[in-house]
Amino acid sequence: MTQSDIILKAENICKSFGTVEVLKGISLDARNHDVISILGSSGSGKSTFLRCLNFLETPTSGTVTIQGEEVLVRDGKPQNPRQIEKIRARLGMVFQQFNLWTHRTVLENVMEGPVQVKGVSKAEARDKADALLRRVGLQDRMEMYPSQLSGGQQQRVAIARALAMDPDVILFDEPTSALDPELVGDVLKVMQDLAAEGRTMIVVTHEMGFAREVSSEVVFLHEGRIAEQGPPDQMFNSPQTDVFKKFIATVK
Repeated sequence: MTQSDIILKAENICKSFGTVEVLKGISLDARNHDVISILGSSGSGKSTFLRCLNFLETPTSGTVTIQGEEVLVRDGKPQNPRQIEKIRARLGMVFQQFNLWTHRTVLENVMEGPVQVKGVSKAEARDKADALLRRVGLQDRMEMYPSQLSGGQQQRVAIARALAMDPDVILFDEPTSALDPELVGDVLKVMQDLAAEGRTMIVVTHEMGFAREVSSEVVFLHEGRIAEQGPPDQMFNSPQTDVFKKFIATVK
């Protein structure tokens, strides 16, 4: 792997909240078309790490580099708010709880980012939002509001909203964990389709089937560190550490 292959590079990311050290030096490279699944028990630091990648949380130490551009941090704060805005536009984020604007229609939710952040015309943004909502199977829900949708439908809107920004990488923070079991499949199908298209994705998930079948790499966090990582076949069929063996035995 050359440096030019790497879209997102996290080096020695540490994060403390007061005296509690949540991340203890995590490094990860994401290349074009990678689908990286991040696994771990509750409290292992998975979501905190993901939030550090787009500076919803500022790392206590360590560096994040996107397409060769390092995010500048000093004294625990990003130095350049405009740089953070630009970085976030390049890292799509899909949250556990959807985070849709409740006062905007489905169509308006997907249009908002390109119009407000990228300066795209409303007509162009509408055409793109229309196409993306069709792609996630919600063409008949465009004029509805989030409160009129199921959780699975809301999450598919959130995915369309992330895609509307043409991100370099899409970050998924446990995208199915808030959903009723019967709604999980539709969201995972959209994510599988994105992976098949070659989208670069980093996915914090409890869905072992997705991690095993769709990932190019699996990362297992334990107590704020990477305890094991590798291709899914190796991770699931020949786990190297006792802590990961124990984990997969409990979640199968």
